[in-house]
Amino acid sequence: MTDVSSELEVLKAQMAKLLATKEEPEELLSVWVVFDANKIGGWCSKTDCPKLKRDVTYDVVDEVETDEGLEAIITTGLSAEEAESYDEANKKKRIGSPTIKNHDLGVIASFTTEKKATDYIARYFKINQRDFEEAKREGKPIPDIGLSEVVIHG
Repeated sequence: MTDVSSELEVLKAQMAKLLATKEEPEELLSVWVVFDANKIGGWCSKTDCPKLKRDVTYDVVDEVETDEGLEAIITTGLSAEEAESYDEANKKKRIGSPTIKNHDLGVIASFTTEKKATDYIARYFKINQRDFEEAKREGKPIPDIGLSEVVIHG
């Protein structure tokens, strides 16, 4: 039997025991959650909310005179700078999907023990140290990492 399948069997047995008993379990189950307070998801009422960093493009209609009369040429996917030279009446703003999606609670990772979670945080800061220093120099927000224990009651 592999380690994963044996761990799964142990978890199944623990869950069966918890579900079978109506009493408070002797040992509470918990999960350690690593989160970034700067990356907590948010809701915006506007479709062009700056928090979601949506891609904005423009479709423009350009009227060209030909032998048969006026002909409309539609150009899609122009940037704001490219679309500046066109008349406002001939521009249609297109707002894309969000390019940033954060967990509603800012969760980055979760672990079964506090030691695994703190080891992850230490490794996370060591790996990303240069990026954080650069972000700080540029005035960008740096991670505000937190650790929280979530206790699961039966």
